[in-house]
Amino acid sequence: MPVSKSNLKCLIIDDEELAREGLASYVEQVPFLDLKGTVSSAMKAQEIIDEQQIDLCFCDINMPYLSGIDWVKSLNNPPMVVFTTAYSEYAIQSYEVNTLDYLLKPISFDRFYKSCIKARDSFSANEKEDHFLFIKVEQQIKKIWCKEIQYIESKNNYINIVTSDSEHLTHLTLKEIQDKLPSTFIKVQKSFIVNMDAVEAIEGNCVIVKNQMISMSRSQKQEITDQLTQGNLIIKGLK
Repeated sequence: MPVSKSNLKCLIIDDEELAREGLASYVEQVPFLDLKGTVSSAMKAQEIIDEQQIDLCFCDINMPYLSGIDWVKSLNNPPMVVFTTAYSEYAIQSYEVNTLDYLLKPISFDRFYKSCIKARDSFSANEKEDHFLFIKVEQQIKKIWCKEIQYIESKNNYINIVTSDSEHLTHLTLKEIQDKLPSTFIKVQKSFIVNMDAVEAIEGNCVIVKNQMISMSRSQKQEITDQLTQGNLIIKGLK
């Protein structure tokens, strides 16, 4: 069960079935990726892009009829692209289309995961750059910048939005506001949503935000920890 309300919607494009299956198995291990399809050509990828939002493509370069690079060049508003290929000579050419990353086959999971983190960081930075909400607080409709929110606590039919310098009580549910927040926010248990950028530490079964100890769902603790640390956990024995 995902803890982020906004996973990256991704697409795998490769004319080799084994390559598609391998990348799909990697995607399944990354909690913030949501695989929307695997296709064997750029033309089939175009059909999916035209029908639904795709945030990230893992795209082979050397494919029949239309190469991955030429396909990306043809897009007016391309998603983030990680090129995958067995040929290192394509590297310079791939960066001419502002690719996010370049993976040389055979691809290790460690290298794949680093690309995923890079994609998530880029996506989150774009989302939170100018993201704001308007909420009703008493007799006012107040503007709140999402980057200033530390955490949100559910209180019956109300929520308390705690920012870096104030608190705002409003008549909403966590579900109603969660759908409006950027992907840097995660629900750590049924009564709390936290801004990952505001988390100061993890202690035992809790995250610490603005000196507040907030307990995590025990069933999702590992998944939450993985998202918070984003692959940068360098200690052993975290329980």
